[in-house]
Order: sequence, then C-alpha cells, then structure tokens
Amino acid sequence: MKRTYIITGIIIVCIALFLLIRSVYNSNEQNDTSAKTQSLLNVFQFMSAPEPQEEIPPVDPEKVETYEIEQANFIKEIILEKNPVCAGEDFKVTVIAKNPFGPDGHLVYRISNKLGNPAILRFTKAGLREFYVTVRDEGKHIDMRKVQINVVDCADKPIVTLSARLHNLEPESAIFEVTSQKGLTGKCTYEWDFGDGTYATTQTGYITHSYASRDQKGLQSSFIAQVKVTDANGISAIGRGSISFPNVHYLSNLMGNPVIPVLYNKFPSIDSAYITVEINMKNIFDDPVAFNTAVLECRPCNTALSPDYKNINPGEILESTFIAPKSSVKQLLKVPKSLLPKSTCNLNITLSGPYPNNREIYAKIFLNIPPQSKDDIDTTRDKIITDDEMIEKLNKAAQILGKDKPITPQDIQKLEREGKL
Repeated sequence: MKRTYIITGIIIVCIALFLLIRSVYNSNEQNDTSAKTQSLLNVFQFMSAPEPQEEIPPVDPEKVETYEIEQANFIKEIILEKNPVCAGEDFKVTVIAKNPFGPDGHLVYRISNKLGNPAILRFTKAGLREFYVTVRDEGKHIDMRKVQINVVDCADKPIVTLSARLHNLEPESAIFEVTSQKGLTGKCTYEWDFGDGTYATTQTGYITHSYASRDQKGLQSSFIAQVKVTDANGISAIGRGSISFPNVHYLSNLMGNPVIPVLYNKFPSIDSAYITVEINMKNIFDDPVAFNTAVLECRPCNTALSPDYKNINPGEILESTFIAPKSSVKQLLKVPKSLLPKSTCNLNITLSGPYPNNREIYAKIFLNIPPQSKDDIDTTRDKIITDDEMIEKLNKAAQILGKDKPITPQDIQKLEREGKL
C-alpha cells in the first residue's frame, strides 16, 4: 500500500560537503539519472536532519517539498539491550533489517531522535515509554515500528549522561560532553572509548574526536562512544552516546562521480618557498586512482576580489598521484609559493583523474593561509584584538597548539571546555 510522507529537515552536515557532491555531478546522462540523483539527495537529507527540538516552529505545507514513498518490510527484529531500564540510564537499541531492493548497506536508520544503528537512548522519567524506529533505503521505500520500554526509578545508582553530537565546523568529527554525573563527587577522571579502536584520558568531561578515517561501506556509519568517570573516592560509572555520519564519499560514487576522503591539517606549514601539508588520501573504492589534473583556486585575503585559478600537473605538488584500490597514501603536498598570487589567504586544490565508465574521480583539499604581510590586513575589514584577557588566552593557546598554527575561535572554545585555558 502506497503512502505519502512529508519529509522535512535541515541539513546540518557542512554545506561544503553537499556542494562537493553537486559540483562533481556529471550531467551527460542527466535525463536517465535525475530520478536516482533526487532519491540519493532525499536520503542524504534524511541522514543529515538534526535531532528534533522541544518546540518545532510551524511549517507552511505549501512550501515543503513532498515526494511519494512506499511502505516496505525492512525491519526483522529490534533488540533492546535491557528492559526494564533505570530512569536516566542509557540503553542500546539494535535494529536487524534486510533490504530486498538492494544492498543492506543502503539502508539508513533513525531510532527515536537518533540517527544510525545501533543507537543509545535514555529516558529521564519512569513509566511505560515508547519510541519509533524508522528504516529507509535510497529509493522510495520506508519501514517504521513503535517500540515500548519500561522505565523505573533506581535509587542510589551512579549515572553518567553523555551527550554526543556532530561538530558543526568539522563535519567528520564529533563532540562528546558529560552533561550529568549522579552519585559522583570531587575531582573526576574521564576514560574515553570512541568505538573505533581509539582511546583517550582527560581531566574534564569534554572532548572532540575525528572519525574521518572510518571505512565507508554503506550510506551511514554509526559508532557508540563511552566514557568511564571515576571520582575522588574511586566510585565510577559509565555513560554512552551514539553518533552517526552520512558517508558522503560513498554517496558521491552512487551519484556518478566518486570523491575520495583526504585527511590533513587545514593550516599548512609555510616557508619562503613552499606551502606544505601532510595529507592522507584514502581510496575507499574497488578501482585504482590516478590523478592527472590539479586545479588551484587561490582566494585573496580581500574577499571583495575574485579568486585566481591555475591548472597544473598534479606531479608538481604531489609525491605520488596513484592510489591502489582499498588503500591509503600518506605524503607531503608541497605547493610552490611562486604559483600563488600575493595576498592569497585560502587555497582550494581539486585533484581529478579518469575513472571506469567514463567518469572522473576527485579529491579536494582546502587550506587556510594566514596573512603574510601588513598589506594583507585591512583594519576597516579585519578585526584587530585589543582585549588583554583574550591576548593572554591566545598566547596560552599558541603554547599548547604550536606557535606556527593560527588560533581560531573554535580552538579557544575547545581549550576552555577542556579546562586548559
């Protein structure tokens, strides 16, 4: 039986990633692939929609795009880690689903207000609670189930509440923060397990973590992170949170022009001759990659001016232009400063090469270059800091992060939350 659903949501993944997909989309076969492309964009929107707020503003139905989808039978089993569960305590929900229309990796999940599968949920009030599980594919099929769980009050039990959310400025990273510690006193230590084989220990309940090196084998990647909090008396409790990422690079291949992930520091090293940054390019696909073109987009410090473009041989800036299937290449990217106009503050590099079925494959690097001279700074356009307290914070941040790294407002906020400033 066909049903029509109105799908709404605001894409919170960095707009640059969305534009990345659209910018490399090949329109040679647009008439044949436009429906598939729209379906992929719809599922990307579903994966990227934010968690609902307590109050949702009214929406004019006439201004909401709609499309028809069909009820499917994806969900085979929903596994609750525990039932009943204590009020405020987290519990894991795992969905077993099968996709009769394609690969199981093309199913995407929303469990209550959490994207991904499995997911960590919690309820703060006792009683019989319910939530919904939604599973859909990249086409027009969707499945939904209502789940009930019994929540009970538990006295004298230490409980840690861990918040997990996507980083709004670093779309491949997550922010984890302990928002509540019940039954723990004094100074605490925090032992982190990010669910991807990496760990950390901190003295505060706030940390960020990058999942950019994850394998992308489907439309969605989900992780469960946990933190063990131990107080001054040796009492400990564990809090968990789940995080899910839309696999933009995997999706780009389905849309016609694959884009490979590149890991790098957006602030390069700069000397008198070169702009240098270490990059790690990961070929997540089944065919080799050989780049034969590089385009440099040089954006001036004065944003009122137009960027300058240069086409070069990628061998001029890369040590290796070849990446074997399912492998990574770590190397130095070195751009001669002689290639850049004066007063360049942003350097965007697009690498491309041929790919099977008459396609192109891409990699993109976005570098920030701090002003190199007084001529790059306009006091009517750029803010000059005169706050002594902020200058002191910047100096402390430079000692922690390195004097050659420009300090951003996000760096200051992160160091403050970590208790380092």
